[in-house]
Amino acid sequence: MGIPSFYRWLAEKYLRVVVDSVEEEPMVIDGIQIPIVTSNKNPNNIEYDNLYLDMNGVISIPRIG
Repeated sequence: MGIPSFYRWLAEKYLRVVVDSVEEEPMVIDGIQIPIVTSNKNPNNIEYDNLYLDMNGVISIPRIG
């Protein structure tokens, strides 16, 4: 269920909490897809120590009957 309008409050109070992200695209050379090298520096120039995910919408209990 969550907290009503919590995301909006958080984004307005802490302006730097929401950022756009940059994704690297795999390169295609002569029809062969070259994967992204994940050991390179983060293209967003932002490093994260923790990642928190809200799993309330993902986990559900099946109803019987």
